[in-house]
Amino acid sequence: MKRTGLFTKIFIYTFSIFSVLVVCLHLAIYFLFPSTYLSHRQETIGQKATAISQSLEGKDRQSIEQVLDLYSQTSDIKGAVKGEMTEDKLEVKNNLPLDTDRQTTSLFIEEREVKTQDGSTMTLQFLASMDLQKEAEQISLQFLPYTLLASFLISLLVAYIYARTIVAPILEIKRVTRRMMELDAQVRLRVDSKDEIGDLKEQINSLYQHLLTVIADLHEKNEAILQLEKMKVEFLRGASHELKTPLASLKILIENMKENIGRYKDRDHYLGVALGIVDELNHHVLQILSLSSVQELRDDREKIDLLQMTQTLVEDYALLAKERELQIENSLTHQQAYINPSVMKLILSNLISNAIKHSTLGGLVRIGEREGELFIENSCSPEEQEKLAQSFSGNASRKAKGSGMGLFVVKSLLEHEKLPYHFEMQDDRLTFFMSYPKVAQDQDKERVYIDWVGRNSI
Repeated sequence: MKRTGLFTKIFIYTFSIFSVLVVCLHLAIYFLFPSTYLSHRQETIGQKATAISQSLEGKDRQSIEQVLDLYSQTSDIKGAVKGEMTEDKLEVKNNLPLDTDRQTTSLFIEEREVKTQDGSTMTLQFLASMDLQKEAEQISLQFLPYTLLASFLISLLVAYIYARTIVAPILEIKRVTRRMMELDAQVRLRVDSKDEIGDLKEQINSLYQHLLTVIADLHEKNEAILQLEKMKVEFLRGASHELKTPLASLKILIENMKENIGRYKDRDHYLGVALGIVDELNHHVLQILSLSSVQELRDDREKIDLLQMTQTLVEDYALLAKERELQIENSLTHQQAYINPSVMKLILSNLISNAIKHSTLGGLVRIGEREGELFIENSCSPEEQEKLAQSFSGNASRKAKGSGMGLFVVKSLLEHEKLPYHFEMQDDRLTFFMSYPKVAQDQDKERVYIDWVGRNSI
């Protein structure tokens, strides 16, 4: 079954309604016209009778009769002097064109009194007959084709305009929504009315804007997921490299100790070496587990005290710092950050640990804030500075040794949290800078917001 368009339906319905109205109107005219025409005809006859009577006023009887006879011969209205009548009979002249065989014939009689020349009064009768049906048929046949044609043409035009007016906004919605299906971000429906159609257009625009927002959000989340997966792949690739080397060394060491080959006969010495390798492997595994657990956490942000967190971490590495004869200076006050505590703790732990492990003996490690950025500074050789640069470059986990895993964890977390960072290298000093979401205090009440400071990043 062929589908009929909305315009065609509305046009057909509207034209049909107008056509029925036109037919009913003409039928009403046809049936009501005779009575209307009769009243009009009677009024006309009365006016003519009055005019003739006034013109005959003051004439003699013979002149009046002659005038009436002459008028009767030249007009469809017959005039005569009223004769003798009984109560139930009326004298009618023989020359009156009255068809007694037709039931639709009507007779009109008008009487007027006039004064003759001698002062007497005469009653004049004016009679006319008409066949209403016949005359109505003639008039209808004369004008009906033209009126019907004009009525149908007007109905056709009105139906077309009406259908176009109704369908136009629907066609516009159809055209615009087709472009919306193509996700054209610039297209919108033009709202030019306050009726239901206007409300519908506004709702469609709002729905489309919400859809674009959802799509953009999904696209952003998808990009983040892809970036995270890429980071995981890169991390696992680097982690496998970091684990592969000490495992191979440990295997060779244990096999040589088992076979009592050469210098490896000194088992007490090489057991200590083996334990060191095991500690290194354990450290790598803990780094992997820590990063994986953090990445699985939801965006659980809260206020944290950076001074308190850094002091706790410094205490954890106090023994290592003592062994290397390092002095740690923490100039932080009570700066507060708004971030996941586990993420921030893992970042700072790796940075402080790396600064302590790779500082020159008897050096200084400084922790503080400069221009809204948290910094960790330590004294180190140019070789260690080069290692740091390699750790924060592409494929860092495969390029750096020893500290590569920890710093790669730091780099991954900073990029995942979108925290800008950079570092400065000057002679024997290395300073690492990172931005963090700050907590601001309002005068009236405490409010937490993310204030990204230090937009520079490497």
